[in-house]
Amino acid sequence: MALVNPIPALIAALIWAFSPIYYRVYLKKFETLTLNFIRTSLGASVLLLPALYFGFQQGAPLAILSGVVTLAVGDSLFLVAIREVGASVATPVTYTYVLMIQLTAFSVGESVVLTNIVSAALIILGVFLLSRGGGEVPRIKGIVIALGASVIWTVGQDLLKLSSSAGLQFVSLAFVRDGSAAIALGLTLLVGGRHPSFRKKVTRREGGYLALVSISDLALGSAIYVYSVSTTGLALTVILTSVSPFLTQVFSKLLGKETPTNRDILAGSLIVLALLIATIS
Repeated sequence: MALVNPIPALIAALIWAFSPIYYRVYLKKFETLTLNFIRTSLGASVLLLPALYFGFQQGAPLAILSGVVTLAVGDSLFLVAIREVGASVATPVTYTYVLMIQLTAFSVGESVVLTNIVSAALIILGVFLLSRGGGEVPRIKGIVIALGASVIWTVGQDLLKLSSSAGLQFVSLAFVRDGSAAIALGLTLLVGGRHPSFRKKVTRREGGYLALVSISDLALGSAIYVYSVSTTGLALTVILTSVSPFLTQVFSKLLGKETPTNRDILAGSLIVLALLIATIS
């Protein structure tokens, strides 16, 4: 089997390793759906003009479904999990969707090779060890919510692959996903009588950081991820991006948020091994 280019997926993984750490800060200032509405709206705004340039081919309806399922529902659950147990636990637990993708990839026309299954198994073991690190009592509520996000992400990723396969250009696809999620979240907030309020919630500097993180996450990261799915395939892309939980642990330590234990280091090593297997296979 020919070597593939892992760089786009790894760039997305790097971006997505940082964002959960910072979202936890803003979850103290915004209600979950409001924060998700802000981030998806910012992502869609940045991608609007490039998407208009590239146009909207076949596959847009599937991209809309993917955006609502993955970003509106799945990411909202992910943010709740971050609020409950922190990014260092919520991120690895949610990434168990990698195994689910391996089990469902055949449904969107991909063959699942043995090395991908081995890689997925190593990643699942790694993220499990990460979720148990530190010797603390398991945070059941947050872990259950994170697993719920994992299930939702699995469905959304399959829809993403179908949309990409239908011919929708990757920038336009990323815009449609962000925009449909923002609309769904905005309507939910309005129907619920919770009008998004941004004033006095954050300083101008804090707002700038939130915009930077959101745009990196849902404009740059999402577009790169969709590109990787379209060129590398769904199964391998999700494995490569699953290095994010390990990187989240590393960045948390470097930023002084927490100190990884020996168990965390072992888990990270398993993820790196899985990454190598997936890349050279």
